[in-house]
Amino acid sequence: MLVFAVSCVAARAASWEPAGETAGDNQVFVDIESMRTAGNLRTAWVRVVYRLPIQAGNVRVSSMQALAHFDCGSGENAGLRVLLYEDAEGEKLALAREEREVRFGQEPEGSVGRVAHIRVCRD
Repeated sequence: MLVFAVSCVAARAASWEPAGETAGDNQVFVDIESMRTAGNLRTAWVRVVYRLPIQAGNVRVSSMQALAHFDCGSGENAGLRVLLYEDAEGEKLALAREEREVRFGQEPEGSVGRVAHIRVCRD
């Protein structure tokens, strides 16, 4: 995994739709307008606003955005890109991570991935 600090990210218009809550009461949103479909595979941006900030290295993170694949046939997900923000609004980027290798796997009940998967694969 490659982790690096990013000072600026191009603004991306998003239409965040509530997807539910994690087991830890963190709000999960999906940008339905960003969703792309190819057979059972869907790709979409997911956003989480943490109820309480989390520690990521030396940075406190209040929200996260991730680009992910969702295999609606198998129930598996794969993360592609993760953006961590110091603020809940998602404006102050702290860290960004790109996956070198796309690996699919099952997400546990109550996790961000499972909550997003249910919403993305609903339609």
